[in-house]
Amino acid sequence: MTFYTPEFSAFFESYYTGWVRHYSPRLAAFLRESAPNIRSVLDLCCGTGITAEVLCDEGWTVTGVDRSPGMLGVARRKLGGLLDSGHLRLSEQDARDFSVPQPVDAVVCLDGALNHLDAPGDLERCFTRVGEALEDGGQFLFDVFETSHFRHWDNLTLLDEAQAVIVKRGVWDADSGTGMLRVSGVLEQDGRPQRVDQTLRSRYYGPDDIAAALKSAGLVLAEHDIETSYVKCESGSCSRTPTPCRTIYRAVKSTSR
Repeated sequence: MTFYTPEFSAFFESYYTGWVRHYSPRLAAFLRESAPNIRSVLDLCCGTGITAEVLCDEGWTVTGVDRSPGMLGVARRKLGGLLDSGHLRLSEQDARDFSVPQPVDAVVCLDGALNHLDAPGDLERCFTRVGEALEDGGQFLFDVFETSHFRHWDNLTLLDEAQAVIVKRGVWDADSGTGMLRVSGVLEQDGRPQRVDQTLRSRYYGPDDIAAALKSAGLVLAEHDIETSYVKCESGSCSRTPTPCRTIYRAVKSTSR
């Protein structure tokens, strides 16, 4: 599973968080309305802490889990006050093998993080851990990228701005639904140039993959009335096509298991 370097994490925070900033308040509103008694939330693959901060603002206790020290470093620098207050806990753990001290009322996982899982077996392992972390009746909300997001990986793209000069080039194999993207260049941070050098690997997971992994974990697909798909994404080719960028799923932990 891909993890982000500190330099790429800083670049990601500055350039690739528009969608999650837009969506996190809507997600929090849905959780508040659908589960009025919610107290605790796990933000899986929490990244730089954008969603975690929104959830904490609702008064909930939030545990953020991420495999990347770089992403957690950005989150800790931004959210020190929430960490000191006890409303937020951050933990460096793998999405395929994590644990929480106590079961939570909801788990969220946003911005295509699950596409970094290498194989369907890894997706099942992750969802099994999610099921173990949830209270009975708790809900799991997450998104996965559609193939339209990855089409630009077959091209070379250049970002040339005052703060950053970044080149992206790679390959997306539509037959296997897998690809690799190299992101490299220079990012200015605190007046100093920092070299960015990151290799990303992702896999497409379709509805059948998602359904099988949820079933294996004792999680049941459920409807939701927030939008199910989005077109615009700063980091994908979906920004240049009407084809949806990602799909939003909701699942509930069965109380009969």
